[in-house]
Amino acid sequence: MIWVLSQNHILENCMGGLAVLFFLAVSPPAQSQTSIFPDMVRIEADCFIMGSEEFIVEEPEHKVCLNAYYLEVHEVTQKKFESVLGYNPSHFKGPDLPVENISWPEADNYCRTFAGRLPTEAEWEYAARAGSTAAFSWGWDMDDASAWHRGNSQNGTHPIGQKKANPLGFHDMNGNVWEWVGDWYREDYYEVSALSEPADNPLGSTTGQFVILRGGSFEDEAYFLRSASLVSTHSETPQPGV
Repeated sequence: MIWVLSQNHILENCMGGLAVLFFLAVSPPAQSQTSIFPDMVRIEADCFIMGSEEFIVEEPEHKVCLNAYYLEVHEVTQKKFESVLGYNPSHFKGPDLPVENISWPEADNYCRTFAGRLPTEAEWEYAARAGSTAAFSWGWDMDDASAWHRGNSQNGTHPIGQKKANPLGFHDMNGNVWEWVGDWYREDYYEVSALSEPADNPLGSTTGQFVILRGGSFEDEAYFLRSASLVSTHSETPQPGV
């Protein structure tokens, strides 16, 4: 899980590391170069090529530009989630395991507790790519030292931060658990975005029947852990691995 704070709230809310199903992202005031939030990385304003030609829902590749923002380096843990909302819906139990088996509204509610939000799909992909145009931030082939996936997870989630961080400092962007983003799924979204490139801070669709998941999980093959990979599902559907 990832959440984002709007600019006017960044100095009003302070919180420690988050965990699964979402990462924390915040839009900083222009003059702010450091985060008041522990375990966060500032991502400078930049442009990148979003999407891929490997699967139809990821096409076409298109240029996207983002303002600076901060992002939590870890997924939200069960301990953090329960301390805020008072319950732990996770299938795999453990205080340092990522929280999972939660719906999109639950993730959104957690974020809004801190005047935050889930990150956009574009913000998530930029952080996951970490400057790479390959399938993963580390290259084209799966690296067991960087991600939990079907081949090494023993069919379960694992404590946050055990795998290597990507070049921007983020852990578990690929694998361990799927992560909700703020965008709703729209079939022609990438095509429309490509027509007006570069798209500045694209928000994606704000309504729809399905919402988007990113990053893949412990039970998926490497293909689904790619930085461009996405799936859509009903927002009200909690499930292990999400």
